[in-house]
Amino acid sequence: MATSTRLFQGRVVEDSERKKGESLLASTPVVVLSAIIGRIPSIEEYKTAVEGIDLTTFVPSIKELVTVGH
Repeated sequence: MATSTRLFQGRVVEDSERKKGESLLASTPVVVLSAIIGRIPSIEEYKTAVEGIDLTTFVPSIKELVTVGH
């Protein structure tokens, strides 16, 4: 799963004998939630996770993004 629109076979996921390298295009919130829970979330799980967040204007705090001393 990736947020890149430059997904072509074998770019993100390597081909294997069993399966061609394929990946899913998803929004950033879906990719993050999937990484946290280890699978693609249900629509109910997604709605619960983003409840109260305006995804069109959300900007994380710069203090949370910057490591002290860097």
